[in-house]
Amino acid sequence: MFLENIKEAITSIFSNKMRSLLTMLGIIIGISSVIIITTIGGSIQSTLTATLNSMGGNTVSAYVEARYPETDEEWDTWVYPDMTDEDYVTQEMIDGLIEAYPDEISGIAAQSNLGYGQIKDETDADNYANVNVAGITPEYLDYMKVEMYAGRNLTKTDNETQKKVCVIADTMAERYFNGRDPIGEKVSVALSDGSIHDFVIVGVYKYNQALFGQVDTSIPEKDRSTLMIIPLQTCFKLQGTDQTGYDYFNLLLTPLADVEQATADITSYFDEIYADNTNFHIYAYNMQSDLGMINTVLNVITVAVSGIAAISLIVGGVGVMNIMLVSITERTREIGVRMALGAKRRTIRQQFVIEAIVLCLIGGIIGILIGVGIGALLGTVAGFVIQNMYAEYSNFIIMEVHPSGTAIMLSLFFSMLTGVFFGYYPANKAAKMEVIDALRYE
Repeated sequence: MFLENIKEAITSIFSNKMRSLLTMLGIIIGISSVIIITTIGGSIQSTLTATLNSMGGNTVSAYVEARYPETDEEWDTWVYPDMTDEDYVTQEMIDGLIEAYPDEISGIAAQSNLGYGQIKDETDADNYANVNVAGITPEYLDYMKVEMYAGRNLTKTDNETQKKVCVIADTMAERYFNGRDPIGEKVSVALSDGSIHDFVIVGVYKYNQALFGQVDTSIPEKDRSTLMIIPLQTCFKLQGTDQTGYDYFNLLLTPLADVEQATADITSYFDEIYADNTNFHIYAYNMQSDLGMINTVLNVITVAVSGIAAISLIVGGVGVMNIMLVSITERTREIGVRMALGAKRRTIRQQFVIEAIVLCLIGGIIGILIGVGIGALLGTVAGFVIQNMYAEYSNFIIMEVHPSGTAIMLSLFFSMLTGVFFGYYPANKAAKMEVIDALRYE
């Protein structure tokens, strides 16, 4: 009986194709809108998560922070303390941290700026290069996702022995050396403070606008400044201070490390070391917490907008109720004949409820297909735009566009629920007909 009712429902729907299509239009629009919105919302979340993880999301940032007063009375006389050598995080502390948590922490990425300067060619006064000299730890280039073009990256030995070596940008190397191999060449940098330092080039990195900023085309090419990278400990030495530690750094985590647990372990480790330091302590944080807040906001927005889009389901449901009432009026004599032949009232009711459910279910399936199709199209368009208009960021943006399976299942469920809710009244009206009145209906 159930299968027969489904067959009759499909026959009735296809016998009035245009009317059925117009009736399903509200269901189709509502379901497709919900699928598109949830696809966009979910894709933004997954893309944001994957992109941030690829650009340092799997790291813990930490810095030396003053211990602020806890009472209003202390605030009145408190002055931010000056840092001394004992307040910095030393490399020995970092090595001890890595040794204590080898399954969580793999290295440290830190940077310090030495200053702006200029490299001049002694044989050609017109050949020069403006550079910004910065000291880094060997892991920093990996942390920043900088690709090497030629030569090698800086090493731990370079850092520990304070070697005067450097890595330069490919754009600077091509222009300044005019096609010559820069590896092994010595360059002298005259800094803005008047000091001059010699470095040996050991590597060339690929300049990426997404990392180092857009090129200012208003400045002549030979006057554009690029980043020259030297070992961090060398930078500390050239700064003329006794500082050998870090006040801000990023700890690189192993691929399987839990970010929140690693953050807690790092905080605990430094709390113990800085327990006797009355002026400073180490504050550690990660982007996962910020990402969680962003995802929460996106979820709220997605649900709210989906709810607004789902209002069209009510409009579609009213259309289903209307068309079912019309269908019952047109088939009054058929209902009377069936009841005269012994059909029970619940059978009549079931027939028309199933017809309403099938009508809404077909509309729901069409809406899901349209929503998934448009979602995939939007993903393709977004990928095309990124590749062609923002090519410098394409290596860092990880697009993940996919429809929400939960949204699809809920859409199917609510389309069927709409059929039951808005189809019951017409079906119940048909079931309550008097046989004699139905047979005499013209």
